[in-house]
Amino acid sequence: MVRNSTLNGSRGSCEYRVEMPRASDAIGVVLRDAYDRDQGLPDDMAQMLRRLNGETTSRRN
Repeated sequence: MVRNSTLNGSRGSCEYRVEMPRASDAIGVVLRDAYDRDQGLPDDMAQMLRRLNGETTSRRN
């Protein structure tokens, strides 16, 4: 996060800007490793989502 303040030093006009992590930032490596892999949805979570959507896993007559 980068803080930009005005030249006149007034308190009310400070802005913050969030930038993407640089390749050399440690947090960038951690985030990339955490979200870059595709582990899929666990079976129990997928089953719960199907239940919430009103779908059934097997059709019964």
